[in-house]
Amino acid sequence: MSGNKTFGFMAVTAAFTLGLASSGLAQESEIELERILVTPSRSGQLINKTAGSVSVITQKEIQNLNKQKIIDVLRSAEGLIVRDWYGNGSKASVDIRGFGEQANLNVLVLVDGRRTNQVDLSGVDWTQIPLDQVEKIEIIRGGSGSVLYGDNASSGVINIITKTGKGKPHADILAKYGSYDFNLQKASFSGAASGLSYLFSGSREGTHGYRNNSFFKSKDFFSKLNYEVTEKTDLRFSSGYHKSSYGLPASLKQPVIDQFNRRYARKSDRANDTDYYFVLGGGHDLEKWGDFDMDASYRRKRTNSYFPTDGLNTLRSRIRTLGVTPKYSLDNPVFSRKNKLVAGFDFYLADYSADAYSASTDVLQTFTDTNKISLAGYLQDEFSLFDRLNLVGGFRYETARFEFDYHDNSGWNPDIDENKRHTQRAFNGGAVYNYAQDSSAFFNISRSFRFPQVDEFTFNDAFWQQQLNTSLKPQHSLNFEFGARHRFTQGLSANLSLFRMKVKDELYFNSTGGPSGFGQNLNYDKTLHEGVEFGFDSGFRKKIFLFGNYTYTKAIFVDGENDDKEIPLVPRHKGSVGLRLMLPKNFAFNLMGTYVGERYFLNDQANASSRLNGYMTMDMNISYSFKCLNAVFGINNLLNKYYSEYAGVDLAVDGQKFYYPSPGRNYTLKLEYKF
Repeated sequence: MSGNKTFGFMAVTAAFTLGLASSGLAQESEIELERILVTPSRSGQLINKTAGSVSVITQKEIQNLNKQKIIDVLRSAEGLIVRDWYGNGSKASVDIRGFGEQANLNVLVLVDGRRTNQVDLSGVDWTQIPLDQVEKIEIIRGGSGSVLYGDNASSGVINIITKTGKGKPHADILAKYGSYDFNLQKASFSGAASGLSYLFSGSREGTHGYRNNSFFKSKDFFSKLNYEVTEKTDLRFSSGYHKSSYGLPASLKQPVIDQFNRRYARKSDRANDTDYYFVLGGGHDLEKWGDFDMDASYRRKRTNSYFPTDGLNTLRSRIRTLGVTPKYSLDNPVFSRKNKLVAGFDFYLADYSADAYSASTDVLQTFTDTNKISLAGYLQDEFSLFDRLNLVGGFRYETARFEFDYHDNSGWNPDIDENKRHTQRAFNGGAVYNYAQDSSAFFNISRSFRFPQVDEFTFNDAFWQQQLNTSLKPQHSLNFEFGARHRFTQGLSANLSLFRMKVKDELYFNSTGGPSGFGQNLNYDKTLHEGVEFGFDSGFRKKIFLFGNYTYTKAIFVDGENDDKEIPLVPRHKGSVGLRLMLPKNFAFNLMGTYVGERYFLNDQANASSRLNGYMTMDMNISYSFKCLNAVFGINNLLNKYYSEYAGVDLAVDGQKFYYPSPGRNYTLKLEYKF
């Protein structure tokens, strides 16, 4: 099916689905859609009272999708584009509002409010967040989250809320099996008593992967404790441990695919990670004087990368991150009107080191040690001007100091010992008007930013000596957004958002830049990101649930040699349609279709080459529940579509296109027992 026909099919299906739901709900007995609480302001509020585009993927929706990883759940979410290089989650990114290759550096990912973005180009490791431990996923689109969260929240924030122990002690045993020898086993124990809630979880996972040398193996441990010391004081502690190893089969050019197949591995490279963290925090109710809350966190990640195919140096990197985040909130009336104030500081110290060892002798060749110290202060206020009209405004000031230290033991490259300091500010202002129960319209304007990652500053000169690009600037943008959330009936709701982002000094990797012509991180002149996001959710007779979304994104260069050209890897059209049927005898059927349109290949800023084909995937599953037992059988990529979420053109070598083929049709079986 061609891209235009596929998109037309999706549009017609969505229109028909919405019409069917609307007419059905007008005539049949209705069910009430859940009123969802979200935390985009670092405190809970109803979703219809937020002045921005916010959505939530609930625990029930996660269970219905029957996916293996969080990124698989996010594929069908409104306005989100997922790019998974190898299909196992070890190298994946999530794009919000059209940032292409650098998307994972422009979306801030939080787990229970803890930053998971690293200070280097590795971004977020999606494999270390166990999906079965997730309570809900909050998605904040646009730059309005920058005031509260700062760096990396340029285009959006994804806040993953994990489960908390509740009720009597109980255990949960889960096993998953699937294609490519996928297997996962998990056990958890949780409960609550005498003011203490607790949850402990351990799991192991393994797969050979769709492609040769795309194996993935991991072990994870997670704990979460909350203790109510008094009615006014609480303490909390959480920790996580993740150990994984995975293959790096590299990209494939078309002649290689034709000679072998799309599952072929061009390289036998591999890597392994060890990552753990601790978070200790607490809060105190100051009664009429507000609430004070603070978290202190420590994280250490170690990665070893091996490149036997080309005999390159072995890379061993380590990142240690310390964070302290005190916050004060005051929920008291001002001039007899509701008012909520949130203020705080964020301090982070990150120590990044990357050492290169000879592959043959294991002797240290070069070492790099970079520190990033960031300090930010923020203030945001929400004021109820009238009963139905709320205003929001906030400001953030953040400074980041980078300390670079580089040494080559051979003496060929000169040592580097330099410092660099950047400052940025963020602001937002908006309003939300609740014109009916569970219905609202909103507007906001915001400024967001992103500092360069520590390894974006470095490049090799014409003599292959490592240098610092001290002229690299932070990226910042001015964002406008207008939207509405409307509940037509108790069982049918829809939302619409229009956005426009003017980005200056957008950071990107120029594959032919630098003195050697083999690549350097630079700043674009100016870019423009604008579009429309639409979604609906419906249900009637407690038997049929219909939902869908559509996103139009136009991301282009403004000025410069690529004026009016499209940013690579950003599709104009993306949409999803889903159906859930509650069948007799405790059975349920789920069907989800997702369409991603054509986009230009990575590195093709000039739009000189043809576009990467669009694709549509269909996933289905059937589940059965009986007392404490839950079983789910699923088929992903039901139509066995051949496609690539990530692909580019090699301008530096031969101008040929390269692909990272995505998995074909595959099967999963999940068995879960709670007692």
